[in-house]
Amino acid sequence: MWFNFKLSKEEEDNADIVLLAPLSGTAIPIEDVPDVVFSEKIVGDGIAIKPTGNKVVAPCECIVEQIFKTKHALVLRSVPYDLIIFIHIGIDTVDLGNNDIFKPLVREGDQVKAGEPLMDFDLEQLQKKLKSTITPVLISANSLPILQSIEKMTERCTHGSTPIMKIKLKNTEDNNRD
Repeated sequence: MWFNFKLSKEEEDNADIVLLAPLSGTAIPIEDVPDVVFSEKIVGDGIAIKPTGNKVVAPCECIVEQIFKTKHALVLRSVPYDLIIFIHIGIDTVDLGNNDIFKPLVREGDQVKAGEPLMDFDLEQLQKKLKSTITPVLISANSLPILQSIEKMTERCTHGSTPIMKIKLKNTEDNNRD
């Protein structure tokens, strides 16, 4: 289900977890990403953002599980519920190899709150070097079996404040490992 939404307090309370936009820009359906690994949901389900800024922030309270060697992607684990969230900046960014475009602001193992900065990147350089700066924001395929539903938004979003996904889990008590 796709819609542009602002959550009321009651709607937020009905979700097990609400993910905020990790980047500012325009949210688009994951099916519109120009890479089949993402558009066919091989890696997971979620949305993508056409970035207008150069900052990545935490979409929820989470632990930084992995920063890719080439620094173009992050794997996060939500606190609570242990959902694996994958943020991949741009398409074919792995082809850039080690570079100074991406500047992680956290380390693997760090626990951060929603909206806290994770990484800065040079959007202008990415626009020059990539076929697309579209950034998938996914719930990992490994986490999908515990989801009951994901409501996704489209349109403009601001990092750290605009809800992009409202997630309901199948069995909240069993999935909360606090």
